[in-house]
Amino acid sequence: MSYVCKMCGKLLPDTEGSGICECEFCGSRQTVPKKYREKYAEIYNRACGLRFKTDFEGAEKLFSQLCVEFPDEPEGYWEKVLCRCGILYEDEPLSGLKVPVCHRPYGIELTDDKDCCTALSLADTEQSAVYRREAFALEMLRRDMLERVGTGEKYDVYMCCRADGDQGEMTEDGIIAEEIYRQLSQEGMRVFYAPETLGNVPEKDSESYINAAIGCSPVMLVVSAEPGSFASPRFKSEWGRCASAAKRSSEKLIVVCIKDMDRGEVPAELSENMIVDVSGMSFLTELIRSVRRHIGGDNDGFAEHSAAGRSTPEKLIRRMNIFLADEDFEAAEEYSDMILDAAPECWQAHYAKFLAFNGCRSGNDLLLEEVVRSFADDYILRYGYDFNDNDAFEKQFVGMLGDSLSKAVEYSDGDDRLMITTVYERFLSAVRDAVFAREQEKIDDEEKQELDEIRRRHEKEENERQADSRKRLMIRKRFLTYMGIAAGVLTIFALAYKSKLAIAGIILSALMTLLVLAGLADKNEKRPR
Repeated sequence: MSYVCKMCGKLLPDTEGSGICECEFCGSRQTVPKKYREKYAEIYNRACGLRFKTDFEGAEKLFSQLCVEFPDEPEGYWEKVLCRCGILYEDEPLSGLKVPVCHRPYGIELTDDKDCCTALSLADTEQSAVYRREAFALEMLRRDMLERVGTGEKYDVYMCCRADGDQGEMTEDGIIAEEIYRQLSQEGMRVFYAPETLGNVPEKDSESYINAAIGCSPVMLVVSAEPGSFASPRFKSEWGRCASAAKRSSEKLIVVCIKDMDRGEVPAELSENMIVDVSGMSFLTELIRSVRRHIGGDNDGFAEHSAAGRSTPEKLIRRMNIFLADEDFEAAEEYSDMILDAAPECWQAHYAKFLAFNGCRSGNDLLLEEVVRSFADDYILRYGYDFNDNDAFEKQFVGMLGDSLSKAVEYSDGDDRLMITTVYERFLSAVRDAVFAREQEKIDDEEKQELDEIRRRHEKEENERQADSRKRLMIRKRFLTYMGIAAGVLTIFALAYKSKLAIAGIILSALMTLLVLAGLADKNEKRPR
């Protein structure tokens, strides 16, 4: 399968793995993949098509997939650079050649970009020469754009939403966003909100300012009052860029502000970030505090629990939570110790330390059956099954858990403390129920063992009775046989010789037979069943 030209979009001739090709339609000499074939070539062409349509986020996602599949193919890394810079190729009026046009300001020099460096390191001699030539041209374009739009005002918060409806009317998303914009601005924060910030900037130039604002803002707010808003093309483009920026830099915080929808309706690209419901009474208070905490503001008017709380290293907390989510519990516990060295009263670190020690990604994992059962087993091993006194049970259980969870409750406040307390109470109740269930299982097992023993004894006695009955039946049959033979012989003698002795023998054997049979019958009837 042929690749498409990254400059004009037409099909290129087969390169036979050379890595360099010249387009027959636009005359551009360019690099091409060496290793993509069949379905991967289709993915590459589809990604290039998305870039032509200015869906740079979607294109970068596909190129990232190709980099995972082919980590030693330089073209995927280079295309990711083109997406980040928003590069499209247009005809130069005088020469007619394709020249790059930068549609997005990119704050990092290309010589420092990881993907650009990877592409250059993997390329062969010919490819490297082409990459270096294009990188020089792109760097000039990047600097020129930053001079125009990227060196202006720096922002604390970037905010986006679907502000206008299909008929140009203001949406509920826009009403909520304006209220948030006013409140944050009154708090002295520098907020970029396109309908308010851009003013009369022409739409064709607005994208440059938007990308510059996303690049410099440490906090990004995504506002939506209905699930359908996320699919709006312009809004999707903005929140997609926010998600990509946060993925590239752990220093950026995304807060998704929703109303009248479930968390499950938030797009997957945003679902792992902080999600808040704007209908909550303390929504703005908590939002302002979270933004202040992240950007390092001190005069937010909302006192933290302690001075240590204000100096909590937020970057370490975010990294610690990432390790928890990735089930790297050893690293999460190590980071929690680092945070507690700097801020001994940081409830997040105490809570994360408790979760990591017990192999849990979040408080929800504490309610998993295997976790609850493990704690119940530990409790039974230490204290047995006696927990009729709930206060004694809770005291013993808290002692078994250690200090981390109790300190997390002690140092947290507001909704955080309520959240931890709720998780703890549900966990405590689940373990109590599990201990009770284990006790019932033990009782049931003991009763089952007793019943099994009774059943085994009964079966043994029944088998013995049946064996004895069979033995007696066999003796009876043999006795009757022998007595029958003896009676027959005596009868012959009595008839042949008129022997009174034979007649007496017959009578005696008959009496003996009756007595023996009666004795066998009596003994059998007295046998217990």
